[in-house]
Amino acid sequence: MGIRKMKEPTPWPTKASILSNRPALAKMPPLFKYAFKKQPLLKRIGLSIGLLSITALLFILDSCSSHPPFKGESGNRSAHDNYSRQQQSPVQDSEQNPSLNKIASLPNTSHRPSGSTANRVRPRSVSLDLPIVVQDDMDWKSLDQVIQNQLAVMETEDEYMPVTLEGLSLTKGDLINTLNAFQKLLRLNLEPDEFNRRVRKEFRLYKAGQGTDKKFLFTGYYTPVLPASPFRTEEYVYPIYRLPDDSAELNTISLKPFDAPKNAFFPTWKSYTREQIDHHGVLKNQHLEIAWLKDDLERFFLHIQGSAILRFPDGKLQNVGYAGANKYAYQSIGKLMVKDGLLGKGERSMQGIKKYLRNYPQLIPKYLYQNKRYIFFAYNDVGPRGSGGGTLVGGRSLATDKSIYPAGGLALIFVRKPVLNQDNKIIGWKRTFRFVVDQDTGSDIKGPGRADLFFGIGQRPGIMAGSFKEWGDVYYLIKKK
Repeated sequence: MGIRKMKEPTPWPTKASILSNRPALAKMPPLFKYAFKKQPLLKRIGLSIGLLSITALLFILDSCSSHPPFKGESGNRSAHDNYSRQQQSPVQDSEQNPSLNKIASLPNTSHRPSGSTANRVRPRSVSLDLPIVVQDDMDWKSLDQVIQNQLAVMETEDEYMPVTLEGLSLTKGDLINTLNAFQKLLRLNLEPDEFNRRVRKEFRLYKAGQGTDKKFLFTGYYTPVLPASPFRTEEYVYPIYRLPDDSAELNTISLKPFDAPKNAFFPTWKSYTREQIDHHGVLKNQHLEIAWLKDDLERFFLHIQGSAILRFPDGKLQNVGYAGANKYAYQSIGKLMVKDGLLGKGERSMQGIKKYLRNYPQLIPKYLYQNKRYIFFAYNDVGPRGSGGGTLVGGRSLATDKSIYPAGGLALIFVRKPVLNQDNKIIGWKRTFRFVVDQDTGSDIKGPGRADLFFGIGQRPGIMAGSFKEWGDVYYLIKKK
């Protein structure tokens, strides 16, 4: 039997052999370079093996803790596919509430991280435990009307246009299908328990809002009916203006009230403040006046509400609505008056502000001019119209931040409303369960937890809107596939 010749073992590397391989040494991490350059040979080898083991272990742990990416976030799925995927595994809430007038309180299980990924979090789908008998506090006719008003402007839009609802990827078609399906359900005149069962069966509800509780702060708005004149008279001296056709036409307006120096820069109309327009008269004699009012405070609150019905001396009624605004953000004069100690926090309503300023008219310019935002108006024949294009219906139209919630969303709200007696005095508050359509927005309606409820036209809705500031819940309905 022959003797097998053993292969000579590979010699241990020497410091000189390692350091002579400069390209390999240059690619080493700093700790490895330290191991080779500064330590004895055997210690160098042991330290290197240890470092390699730790690196491998950290890589394995990192791989095990990573979540696979959601394909919809990477752009490989369409908005429609994202929504379909979200439909497959809704978070269900099993809490039961047999009350006829309350909605079940839903625990919040959503996670909303900070930073750039926040807008990719999908709102949870909830199984809302509706009352056994759905007691919407208004008639179904008004709900059918507001849905029809919004469908009239949406059905000509591109149904494949992507929209987002607080991060939920949808299309215009999803909103249109939801409104159509709900309207058909309304027109079946079903018994309340059957209607409630069909709503649960055919629609998914997504709770929206801010914070861990997903809440909304509700305020109200309305359309006033204001005495007005198409011409300036001794009684009607406060103009409302149309939107300038072209900013260039105003560049030659005299700024003499400011004692402006020669060759001064003349701003465009978007740069003019409320004080410049109403006090210094930079828009006078430009044929921009469309009507005149006799009350400066009513003109100011018309700018806040965004629309009105003008009653001219001959009895003619004329609708006016928002046409545009200057470049400034809205500033709440109520907050300023509270800060200055003129009003208590509970007196910051429209009625409270009007009452105080009528008692101290010398303060009207001081506070009104601090809100630099200025609104321009136009005649229309359709009544108050939302930013989404549809005509508003009192009690059924909602305004939200349109960068977060799309126009045309069908929603269910749960909030307290003021109760008035025959003398239009508030005598209490009642919890309200109501379906609405998200149709509008507002300069002060910013963020995921703000909503403005349209109360209607005239004095009574104005009193309700002026005192309305309540926390509540909003659930958006989406038709199931």
